Amino acid sequence: MTVITFSASGEPRRQERPRARVLRGKFAQFYKPPMSRAYEASLRRIAVEVMDGRPPLEGALSLSLRFRMGVPKSMSKGHRARLLAGEEPFFGRCDLSNMVKAVEDAMNKVVFVDDRQITRLFATKVAHERPGVDVRVEAFE
Repeated sequence: MTVITFSASGEPRRQERPRARVLRGKFAQFYKPPMSRAYEASLRRIAVEVMDGRPPLEGALSLSLRFRMGVPKSMSKGHRARLLAGEEPFFGRCDLSNMVKAVEDAMNKVVFVDDRQITRLFATKVAHERPGVDVRVEAFE
């Protein structure tokens, strides 16, 4: 079974909605917000390095993601300790499904041909001292 794993540090970001601007002739042009593009580009650079020149995976895939979310410093010490110990669920500010989409889009044509190949998905969001995302892609043989 082929397994690709990597981790990226830094606060995980969500896939933002596309923005639009009107060009001459009243045509709309859609684009990704700069922060979303920068986050996806950083994940893509790590994925390219991990793939080390190998072609993208083909066939059915399983994707496991663990989003390590930073806890606000303004939070009380007791609440912070309970979150970091896993005693309470951490909701954070970002929608889990939008964060998954950002990671999938960053790995398109690098780790796998297209994100439609993902037939099994596991994603979790946890409070952590070191924010980031842990990625594991498994190819079904």
